[in-house]
Amino acid sequence: ETLRDLAAQHGAKDIVTRLYGQEINSETYAICKADMLLKGDGEAADNIKGGPEWSTLSNDAFPRQQFDFMLANPPYGKSWKADQERLGGKAKISDPRFIVTFEGETEPSSLVTSSNDGQMMFLANMVSKMKTESPLGSRIAEIHNGSSLFTGDAGSGESNIRRWIIENDWLEAIVALPLNMFYNTGIA
Repeated sequence: ETLRDLAAQHGAKDIVTRLYGQEINSETYAICKADMLLKGDGEAADNIKGGPEWSTLSNDAFPRQQFDFMLANPPYGKSWKADQERLGGKAKISDPRFIVTFEGETEPSSLVTSSNDGQMMFLANMVSKMKTESPLGSRIAEIHNGSSLFTGDAGSGESNIRRWIIENDWLEAIVALPLNMFYNTGIA
């Protein structure tokens, strides 16, 4: 409704909103799907993928698909070692979501982070789904803890993700949220 209101204020007509989602937690997935069905969005509910086999990192439900707006609250401080192993191990990951070639360089660089915290991998996944051929591009909002700003040595996956975003001028803002804003955690 907000997107339709904004579009109308700017003279746009016929805006179409389609929701897509992927959730590994069975309960959260079921709640989302049930909520959509109860609200009469049954057709859109088919775009929600979930359950233990639908890990965003090792089983991309929407390969080669690009989006206008993306929102995520990836788990932070949670190991993604099992996903890393399913993808072939840190040194052998060839998924194009996690490999880039920086301007002026000929060799590709890995965006694969250390296995003890996968939140930056979720960011790399979403950035890989940005619309690059559209004048409006895409917008991403992700909730991270502060470690995304400083983890990883120069040349590491974490550092390469930050470099990739900065060198392409994709960072619009970093907003610090207050403590105790999220259920069951005091993490800022």
